[in-house]
Amino acid sequence: MDVMCRKYSCVYNDRAKCSRKNLQVDEDADCNDLKIDDSKLVEDVSHDMFEHEPDVAPYHHCKTMNINCNTDNCIFNKNGECFSNGIFVGSEKQQAPCNSFAPR
Repeated sequence: MDVMCRKYSCVYNDRAKCSRKNLQVDEDADCNDLKIDDSKLVEDVSHDMFEHEPDVAPYHHCKTMNINCNTDNCIFNKNGECFSNGIFVGSEKQQAPCNSFAPR
């Protein structure tokens, strides 16, 4: 399981990868495990995003990653667990939605 995350101000965000071992996705398909650190430095790539690729942690398949999901109408949810090969968590002002949500 590989979890990409764009919520860079979360303390578990390590160069666009989630460093938690367990995640909880609620019924609205939002990540419930956010722990925001407003003092965390977030790289601003808007000025030179086409000049070099951003610093992203390498892909690491974590067999011990456990994602509990309360979104019953997602095709990846099987008995409350996410069985996707990987998920992508987006970034919005308050929430961090699971953008890999796919309705049944």
